[in-house]
Amino acid sequence: MRRMAIILMMLGCLAGASQPAFSAKAGFFTGPDKAFNISTCIYGTIGFATMAYYMYKNSPAQRAKGYPEELGPGEWYLAAYTGVSYLPSADWKFANDFPAPLSTVTGLPLGGAAQYAGRTAKNIEYKPGILGGIKFGRFLDAYPWLGWEMETSFSRNRIRGDQGSISPPVPGGPANLMGGSDWFMIWAMQTNLVARYGFLKDKEVTFGRLQPYVGIGPGLEIIYCRWDSAKNLAIETMGGVRYMFTPKIALFCEYKFSYQFAVEYQNFIPAKYGYGGTMTFDVPHHRFVLGVSYHFKSLYGN
Repeated sequence: MRRMAIILMMLGCLAGASQPAFSAKAGFFTGPDKAFNISTCIYGTIGFATMAYYMYKNSPAQRAKGYPEELGPGEWYLAAYTGVSYLPSADWKFANDFPAPLSTVTGLPLGGAAQYAGRTAKNIEYKPGILGGIKFGRFLDAYPWLGWEMETSFSRNRIRGDQGSISPPVPGGPANLMGGSDWFMIWAMQTNLVARYGFLKDKEVTFGRLQPYVGIGPGLEIIYCRWDSAKNLAIETMGGVRYMFTPKIALFCEYKFSYQFAVEYQNFIPAKYGYGGTMTFDVPHHRFVLGVSYHFKSLYGN
């Protein structure tokens, strides 16, 4: 039962990662984030329904009726990892409704929204950061080379100040977008379909101690910044290799890549100058991780 408690806690973390904050003035299914919110509900419902079905079918009561849990060399696993988060430099675009900056002398708008609208802040650079995550997965008994996993991770990348050259320049406005430093904290939830191959087979680990694998799947990512948060759907691919030191304990290393399209960072104030507006940009995200996994046959630990 201790193992079940750990699994339920992990699922609670995954659920929390998938629920972004939203304005009380906007309806959950009618506001500007309605597509994201609807996708989150569908995604979470399918995930929890699948997990509930597995827990039910593998319960002691069902197995007592003749449902065999251990059909082959497949297994469940829990894993924790840490590593490096790398975000390539990117161009941030001003939305068409970006408000005008205010004059530092008169306090009045400097020529209307058209001064910023449609412009681009070039080459925003992010510092590499540290990340950590957990995941829970299953390799099928009938097809032990095929499996699925759910994971959640958290990373933080700093953005240094005095960069992001605004093009074309704004007359009377700041030359650079970033007046001071900022940061990205990315909370991600992913579900991946995983395929593996086994080398170095023996009696203890029949599938093979050395297991290279690849995976792909959809995800939800929330970016917390200094002024606001942004979120969007993402797609992730990964490749890695695992070594089983025992039938239960393994060490693994992975490379992960995810991509978010057209993220909207709202209420951003360029160089702390005037009112804030919306910036849009893509977020490619590279992750290099090292972790430990615990593998087990019985979901209920008996």
